[in-house]
Amino acid sequence: MSHVIRSGDTLGEIAQRYNVTVAQILAVNPRIRNAHRIRIGQVIRIPSRRTRTRSRSRSKSPRSARSSRSSRPVETVVEPVTPVEPVKTINSEEKTPETEEQKTEVSNVYTIKRGDSLDKIARKYNIALGKLLKANPSIKNANRIRIGQKIIIPSDSLLTQVKNFFTFRWMFESENAYVEVNPYETANKPEKNPEEVDIDKDGALVDENVHVEEFNRRKFFSTYRRVFGSLKQGQVNGLNSLLHSFEEDEHINKIQHIAYMLATIKHETANRYQPITEYGGRSYFSRYDPVLANSSRRRARAKANGNTRRGDGYKYRGRGFVQITWQKNYKKLGQVLGHDLVKYPEKALDPVIAYQIMSYGMRHGIFTGRRLSHYLSDNHTDYRNARKIINGMDKASRIKHYAENFEKVLRVAVA
Repeated sequence: MSHVIRSGDTLGEIAQRYNVTVAQILAVNPRIRNAHRIRIGQVIRIPSRRTRTRSRSRSKSPRSARSSRSSRPVETVVEPVTPVEPVKTINSEEKTPETEEQKTEVSNVYTIKRGDSLDKIARKYNIALGKLLKANPSIKNANRIRIGQKIIIPSDSLLTQVKNFFTFRWMFESENAYVEVNPYETANKPEKNPEEVDIDKDGALVDENVHVEEFNRRKFFSTYRRVFGSLKQGQVNGLNSLLHSFEEDEHINKIQHIAYMLATIKHETANRYQPITEYGGRSYFSRYDPVLANSSRRRARAKANGNTRRGDGYKYRGRGFVQITWQKNYKKLGQVLGHDLVKYPEKALDPVIAYQIMSYGMRHGIFTGRRLSHYLSDNHTDYRNARKIINGMDKASRIKHYAENFEKVLRVAVA
């Protein structure tokens, strides 16, 4: 289950609404570093009954204990505020000096460099990969690490394990969001070594090991406005939600894919950046109905695409970011994604589910048999013919122009 943050929301109120605790919400949303900083349009996961039961059986960590008292209202700014100086989040005045032995123990932090992999790092330090992942719970995918990222190298000593778990953390605000660092290292944001990353003339990362994991919201929106024009709050909320979905999607890591998906959404939703329902009254959708269609050819086509009952033409009309249609497609995508879209087709209007439909469908060629990889790869970019993924060549040149501009915006936001 998911929830889209709205104006006035707090984690405390959301927890009460879904009969869970703030700690349980934070446990299934590891990207939320500070319970008091959530964004309008941000999508968060709500723990299931099974997750809640498991969470209650665990003792509270200092972080969850602090977070459970959260009741501050959500900041209504959608783009991040100006960076501030590093701030210690818990009892920094009570921190006692460490002995030399303790400093050696807890400073066992490694910074990812070009060409690194978790497997190589594990072999270098003679530890098991599983143990390395356990010490770094924020790493959800062992194949997705980035240059400059800091990871903890676990030690066999009990002292190190305890200090790694109860370590003080400093939180400081970068241009993106709060960033968590080890207090025994510098509180400054690490700068990338120019020798570690190659930068092309547009400021884009070109190292093959670099993955898109986070977009700088301030840079994204300021560049968007220069390229496309002004935005209303609803559009900002929609784009924020989409950027969050891209960041969470482990299958999407190419700028060109994201640029073309955003261009498609811009066109298909008429600049709303929100899931929509296909325009038209009931009579319009009769052409897709197995009973009401005005020709045998249309009735046969409706049945071939899974619309078998009177009213199915209207029931399974287009919804979402890319206008999924026909019961056959609702059924296929619902089974793959774990949602009953046949019984509840309106679920395709949920921003999270709408994104899942678009991402899976465009990657796997569900809509027309054509997929993103056919037109957009490391060595080939064909935004115009990529329109065949969704709807032939309809408005292909216009969407190509959108995609080229979105690529510029995105490259600035990740530079």
